[in-house]
Amino acid sequence: MRIPRGYIVSLEGIDATGKKTQSRLLSRWLAKNGFKTSEMSFPDYQTAIGRQIRSFLNSKAAYPPQVQHLLFAANRWEKLGQIRSRLAAGEAVVINRYTESNLAYGSANGLDVAWLSGLEEGLPKSDLVVVLDASPKSTSSRRPSSVKDRYEKSTSIQTKAQNAYRELAEGRGWKIIDAAGSVDEVHRAVVASVKEALGKDRGISI
Repeated sequence: MRIPRGYIVSLEGIDATGKKTQSRLLSRWLAKNGFKTSEMSFPDYQTAIGRQIRSFLNSKAAYPPQVQHLLFAANRWEKLGQIRSRLAAGEAVVINRYTESNLAYGSANGLDVAWLSGLEEGLPKSDLVVVLDASPKSTSSRRPSSVKDRYEKSTSIQTKAQNAYRELAEGRGWKIIDAAGSVDEVHRAVVASVKEALGKDRGISI
């Protein structure tokens, strides 16, 4: 099924809430139901800017918060052509972390939300934002410490980011889903949100 103007679903949340898994499951569900579908994920570490992001996340480089979030934004601008092409093809684009993540984590780092928003003004906007909500305490054991980056290792940043996601969601109409349940339970909740949004936004009944 080709969606006029395409459709962006952004899966958001702090680290280890299951965004990658739920993005994959949602893409498969959409494809199974006849939608042209593609997946994207940010940061994209394969690009030149993505490699810089990986460097500071792995503590091999040091940048002030402003530069960090400029890089996060620039990483998405690198992919603007690809995003536009997929939307023009009528695809449902499922994105594991999009512009909303910069707002939440930037806010957690003490930066102004209006300034952060301006960094990505002009990128295609998400049609639906789904925040997978779970406390840092409940997610900390999902990944071994040896593979965690500097953001994942910081309980302070994770807690501040979770609070920022909740506050932003309330004011911007983002959908919050409890990510503490099983993979199947969370998937069903994500699908229900997508069904509701597609029906409301595009008049598509599934």
